[in-house]
Amino acid sequence: MTETDIDKTNWYTHPTGDPFADIGGYVIEYLQEKMPEKSVMELIAFATEIYVNKWDNNLHSFFLNSTITHNSNKGKKGYDKTLVYYQGMFTKAETNKGIWKWENEKWNLIDAEKGMCRITSQIGSVFYSARDNHIMSGSATLINFHHGFESGLLMSKEALIRIFFVPLGVEQLGDKVAVLTSNKAEITRYFVRKNVDENYKSISSNASKSINRSEFSNPVNGIFNYAEQCIQNVITATFNETTGTSETKNTTLNLFHFTNFGASPTINILTLPATVFSFYSYCLLHHKKDWNNFIFRQYSSSKFKNAIYNAQSEQWTNSKEQLGFDSYKTWKNRALEFLLNGSYEKFRKLILYHSKKEIFNFQIVEQYQIYIRNMDKRTLSKILELADFIIEDSSDDEIKKAITRINGQKTSSALRRYLLQLVADYNRKHSDREKPLITMDEYAEYLFPDGTYWNEIRDLLLIAIYQRLHEMNKSVDVELEEPDELDNE
Repeated sequence: MTETDIDKTNWYTHPTGDPFADIGGYVIEYLQEKMPEKSVMELIAFATEIYVNKWDNNLHSFFLNSTITHNSNKGKKGYDKTLVYYQGMFTKAETNKGIWKWENEKWNLIDAEKGMCRITSQIGSVFYSARDNHIMSGSATLINFHHGFESGLLMSKEALIRIFFVPLGVEQLGDKVAVLTSNKAEITRYFVRKNVDENYKSISSNASKSINRSEFSNPVNGIFNYAEQCIQNVITATFNETTGTSETKNTTLNLFHFTNFGASPTINILTLPATVFSFYSYCLLHHKKDWNNFIFRQYSSSKFKNAIYNAQSEQWTNSKEQLGFDSYKTWKNRALEFLLNGSYEKFRKLILYHSKKEIFNFQIVEQYQIYIRNMDKRTLSKILELADFIIEDSSDDEIKKAITRINGQKTSSALRRYLLQLVADYNRKHSDREKPLITMDEYAEYLFPDGTYWNEIRDLLLIAIYQRLHEMNKSVDVELEEPDELDNE
């Protein structure tokens, strides 16, 4: 962006890359569409009316000791102080006279500086921002927090005004505020507008005491729920029948889970990578029944013990009660945690244990390996061929022995020897066939290429065998590692 472009840009709404400023900008954009006759200052008055008179100054998670949240600023006093404060920004920018700020129980004229805005890169009047007018930026009283012992970050009036509108475009998730952004502007905009509408709906029905509250409290479950809302309501996912892959415009979600309250401001940042978003989209759009049957079984709660999952009713039950999805969707879900945190082996083990007892379309496994593990599709095709050979013309006892032996391989060399034995068995059974079970190229490039772990091949082979058995309505009982043990690794 050139210097001329910066000068001509509407910095109240133009995306900046700063998550908080962008949320506030999208709120302003939406309010301007709904109330085009109102100026920015009139929109500030509109938001202040909500914050002070509808939400009773309850913005402590956003701003510390501000013109709204300080104990002395209840009711009309807080409303008036806020308008004077932001009007002062316009006065300084237009007349170069300074900005009024309430300090030490009186109004003081604070000079703005000439400089560059930390967020927008504008050159002009900039103002100090700290925890009273910005989010997660440190306290002005602790000047060693900032570069050069400054009193705060230097920002333009547009940047600080955008921050003021953030509460209208977000929601509460558990004990912290959830700010959701995406590398796709249409997704961030969708959630901001949804939150503005829901917040305003609650205000209109007199059912609101602060920002709208999510039904989730666990941020991991929350970010996957946001992803599901994207998939259902924003055009982000398509499926290419020719290539057999999901195309989701490289969508990434970022969840900033924070509180700016009191002496312990904290922020946790969760990122749902584009690879996981693509995989999740594919599962929900094309194999939702199998996926849900797997995911719903991974929920757990220490308060609901000795529970059994019923696939028909999709309920968790114990001797005292039955709980449906609306109740248990807030529980911890280790599969979603493993998927989000990149615990690939643990996630694969969950699929393996699930596959032993339940049908789980192998295409889901393929998409996981292709998108998230960068596995060559030809590797998966060869694994399916090996599974078919192990099962074909074999008795239940022979299949059980094969599964036990594969599962018992604890080193790369042991698995390699087992595959070589398979080749020998194949040659003995099918000496009349020209095509070998495994060629040298397949062995080196697809089964044991650089970057692939041998235990990944072992587990995928077991999953493929179990799924083939399900297709044949066969059941072979072999003891595998219980998924409870994964939580203790």
